[in-house]
Amino acid sequence: MMNSWLRFWWYWLVIAICGVTIFSLSLVFLPDFMQLFFNKMFFSSSQAHSTFSGVAYSYIKFVYGVLGAVMFGWSVALLYIVAVPFRSGKREAWYAITASILMWFIVDSLFSISTGFWQNAIFNTTFIVFFVIPLIATYRNFQNNSF
Repeated sequence: MMNSWLRFWWYWLVIAICGVTIFSLSLVFLPDFMQLFFNKMFFSSSQAHSTFSGVAYSYIKFVYGVLGAVMFGWSVALLYIVAVPFRSGKREAWYAITASILMWFIVDSLFSISTGFWQNAIFNTTFIVFFVIPLIATYRNFQNNSF
């Protein structure tokens, strides 16, 4: 049985993963809105997409959809890990979540910086903070199996 402190961090992770899920589904089902968001972040103008050809804009929407679908699948897997083995105190669950989040952050942020879109690396930092805080807070519990 999880103590109240661990339950707090468990709920925190569930909410963070639900945030990723909503973001992911927004990429699939609201690509025009998300395009405005990313245009503002990357180009300081929400209308930057108007400079792209129709084919280029359609391709960008397609890539957003694929990205959103992959992120949605990832968030479903994370939600399962948090809901079952993490909640049961399985050390492997803590490592699976931590490794997944860190690998995403490192690869995505390095790629973003190397392609000149450093703003995305900063955006990633906001996401990872929501995961790192509860993972750090629960580290000792998973090492000691003190639930």
